[in-house]
Amino acid sequence: MTIASNTLPAEVLADAAARILERVGVPAAGAARVARNLVTADLRGVETHGLIRLRSYVERIEAGGIEADPEITVVRDHPATALLDGGNGLGAVAASAAMDLAMGKAAASGAGLVVVRDINHFGAAADYSLTAAEQGMIGLAATNVLALIAPTGAAVPMVGNNPLSFAFPGDPPVVYDSAMSVSTWGRVLVAAQRGEPLPEDAFLDGDGRPTTDPAAVLDGGTLLPVAGYKGYGLALCVTLLTGVLAGWLSDAELTGHRPHEPGGNTALLGAIDVGAFTDPDGYARRVDRIGAEIRTAPRRPGVDRVWLPGEKETERERERREHGVPVADPVRADLAALAARLGVEIDARLR
Repeated sequence: MTIASNTLPAEVLADAAARILERVGVPAAGAARVARNLVTADLRGVETHGLIRLRSYVERIEAGGIEADPEITVVRDHPATALLDGGNGLGAVAASAAMDLAMGKAAASGAGLVVVRDINHFGAAADYSLTAAEQGMIGLAATNVLALIAPTGAAVPMVGNNPLSFAFPGDPPVVYDSAMSVSTWGRVLVAAQRGEPLPEDAFLDGDGRPTTDPAAVLDGGTLLPVAGYKGYGLALCVTLLTGVLAGWLSDAELTGHRPHEPGGNTALLGAIDVGAFTDPDGYARRVDRIGAEIRTAPRRPGVDRVWLPGEKETERERERREHGVPVADPVRADLAALAARLGVEIDARLR
């Protein structure tokens, strides 16, 4: 099934999302930051973390599951590290504040690590690691989420498909951003809607048996980790570096994220000042040279191009900034419905 879409400027989409968030009580600066996070995901082709998420954010704010205007507080503070409490606010607001603090600490101490607890879904992790890379630093971002992955040999979920992102300054930056599951719950929902089978070796049913039936996964099933025990191990590492390190909630302790429930997630944001180790310009040149060598490596039959991590997304973002962002009709309908219900004036092309 093909879902129709329209193409609109990123600025139009960000303005509409920010206006809608402001109407439910999010301060202007925070609304703009969340809107940027969502639209950037769509620009980079990561639609699962883009404007498709806006309706759930609004509904959770209205139901009391997310604080629209939280107080972000410092729980612990040291020269190179800090622990923040996000006050159950929108994840992009708290994570951005944490990355800003991490970059400030890196500039002063060579590296900065900030953990922020009691937040909600923070969108695509690459948004934050790229923030550091764009300032000539190495960026790190990770977060724990609701337990969705069965550990190797287990039949039930015990850890989240916890995303981890690194970004390295270069032209373009080298960006790694990946969750730790072979596939996603979103893929299950789409397959169920379209009557399609799921990929093999990606899901278990409620009895812990491999399945390609979306109905069997929705009825108590679970995700499998990417690369088997390696993905499971990395997912557990993210848990121990986020919720557990913050003295907060592990993946298995998080709720089902019903609209009225707090998210309870924790994120780790980090920045490394390249200049504390080597010449920053020389480092960026080496990143570019290594990237060029990888791109020109001999290719296997049928392969047109060797890509660097994040390169496809970067090229897609450049193209969409110039030509517009495809907006699927269901997403546009969500924006229009939210705006109409909340009495928000948005661009006519979205109505």
